[in-house]
Amino acid sequence: MPGGAVVIASTLVAGYFVGRPANRWLWILILCVPAVLGGVLMSFLPETNKKGHLAGMYLIYTIAPSVILTFSWVTANVAGHTKRAVAHALITASLSVGGIIGPQTFQAKDAPQYIPGKITVFASQSAAIMVAVILRLYYGWQNSRKEKTAIAQETIKDIEWLNFTDKENHTFRYQY
Repeated sequence: MPGGAVVIASTLVAGYFVGRPANRWLWILILCVPAVLGGVLMSFLPETNKKGHLAGMYLIYTIAPSVILTFSWVTANVAGHTKRAVAHALITASLSVGGIIGPQTFQAKDAPQYIPGKITVFASQSAAIMVAVILRLYYGWQNSRKEKTAIAQETIKDIEWLNFTDKENHTFRYQY
């Protein structure tokens, strides 16, 4: 139950604050930091520190709302029906593959400490932070490029309904 409480609390907090402009990437980062800390606690604390390991396990649950934010970020930054459907399918497939591979990192031969699995948790959450920051920088760079090379496409009536992709629609701006 405490893990579920952490998921609910982090989802409510993130849901409240993420409505502000241009901060999905930041909230993904904020939600990953406690998960990284949890992975560190579980991986590197001595086995005798049961409370620290338990706290680490609960901290990992803060990652759950980032899945929702990832889907909403993709929806905001991919234009064109087919391209958006493929992007969502790739994210769903990636989550499924992670759901299969993740438990396999906790092997019986590594019991009772399961260090490789715990380090995998730490590493994957750290990678999520890096990806969020890189995407934020990339989207900002793309927006500035589009501003510099603005084309007179803005005069097209109802351009958002023409199923242009984010690359084809020069008025499209990435959200972060």
